[in-house]
Amino acid sequence: LWQEPYIEANPAYIAQKNGIIDSSSIPEDIKSILQPMIERKMGVFKDPYSHQVEALEHFYHGRELFVATGTGSGKTECFMWPMISKLIREAKQSPDSWNHRGVRAMMMYPMNALVADQIGRLRRMIGSDDFYEMFTSVTGCRRRPQFGMYTGRTPYAGKSASSKDKALAQTLTDSLLSRDEKITGQLKAMGKYPAKEDLPRYVDGLLLGRHVTVDQDAEMITRFEMQENTPDILITNYSMLEYMLMRQEEQNIWEDTRDWLQSDKDNRLLFIIDEAHMYRGASGGEVALLIRRFIHKLGVGREKLQFILTSASIPQGQDEIVKEFIRDLTAIDDPDKFQIQIVTGSQEKIDYGVAMDVPADRIASFDLDKFHSDESLKGIEEFGRIIGLDPEGCDFTSEDDVYAWLYEKLPSVKPLLKIMENCRGKATSFDELSRTVFPGSDLETAKKAVSVLLSIAPKAKSRAGQVLFPSRLHMMFRGISGIYACANPDCSCKNHNGVLPFGKI
Repeated sequence: LWQEPYIEANPAYIAQKNGIIDSSSIPEDIKSILQPMIERKMGVFKDPYSHQVEALEHFYHGRELFVATGTGSGKTECFMWPMISKLIREAKQSPDSWNHRGVRAMMMYPMNALVADQIGRLRRMIGSDDFYEMFTSVTGCRRRPQFGMYTGRTPYAGKSASSKDKALAQTLTDSLLSRDEKITGQLKAMGKYPAKEDLPRYVDGLLLGRHVTVDQDAEMITRFEMQENTPDILITNYSMLEYMLMRQEEQNIWEDTRDWLQSDKDNRLLFIIDEAHMYRGASGGEVALLIRRFIHKLGVGREKLQFILTSASIPQGQDEIVKEFIRDLTAIDDPDKFQIQIVTGSQEKIDYGVAMDVPADRIASFDLDKFHSDESLKGIEEFGRIIGLDPEGCDFTSEDDVYAWLYEKLPSVKPLLKIMENCRGKATSFDELSRTVFPGSDLETAKKAVSVLLSIAPKAKSRAGQVLFPSRLHMMFRGISGIYACANPDCSCKNHNGVLPFGKI
């Protein structure tokens, strides 16, 4: 009916202290743009992963990027930081170009769920008041970078109609505007609230049949907004992009983009392809041809586009094959004209240094239920004392204090380091993990000890929100189409003990 569970952890990557500011390869004007975003905690980190810094460096050397790092490794930042800094740089250095509408960044996703996730990130990053204040102070421009999601879910297909406008206005009122201030704040923090400068005013406009975009808006909600005011960042999927290239309604978007590209020799469109490994075989061929049609529609050469591709899946040691795939997909017909950089990141190594070896029976003696009770913080304190962690300096009534204390102290526990080493980047069965971590103990004690460590490790979190052991549990159950039992408790064919109140199963 079921298999034993498998535990898998995300690979851990090396962080680079002051990575962006100390880099000698990132242009100084880009540093001056990203520095305020670091200080104001706008999604740019003071100590980023080395591959995030590397992506910025290669991007500003004009290279085509393929970011191939594991799940949870911050791949999104590898295209988000270049994209945002590129837009701010243009607004700062070329205000005349900035005033010209055009798609400056195209983000193409294979499925709508990934599009929705990206919309949430953009809302939190460039939709905030803090970002707009920073943007205007750095650039002197009033119109902030604007994005729009153009998929089958974008309101709404067909021609604009009063009934549809009113229905959308009612939906926005019921689901967003009628919420209290606390709920609204939570929705904004989750990226679930449209990044409109004044949403009530926008809804009033819909009731009058107007789809109004103002310079302070970060987001465009409807297709008609984007058809009238081409967004700087267009988020779509390949199916919708194909329709947009053919239909008359969207031609204004491509005309604006063509004019913007031709208005300045330095203007290049950034084309981001997420989950690039999904475009293999026949579907990959279709998308490769679609990208060529896209370039043809804009009437420009391939050199006017720059690509960033991401994937968590890449064949090891086959860089030339990967580069050939990138060239085929992104319309590079002359390899000598374009430099491709594959960014894989540097994984962090486990340091056993001064780690203490705690026996399985001591860890297993802890009552696991205490982690899940109302007294869980006291339970963590008790666990710390049992295995020999110094509780001094921690306020065990504060959740943040306790989690930060665990983040600092747990890396000194050797069995946990063994778990992390054996699970990073690969799924390991629970039994195998227990035997590996505690080879000298009986299996049941080892399994209990590993259960305790797996229960407490996810609670270890730094004050900056970094999790010590981000992991997943794979649990595999067989679906049973039908299971039957004889209703006679005295069934002569019964083959189980007498505790169960029925016959043969």
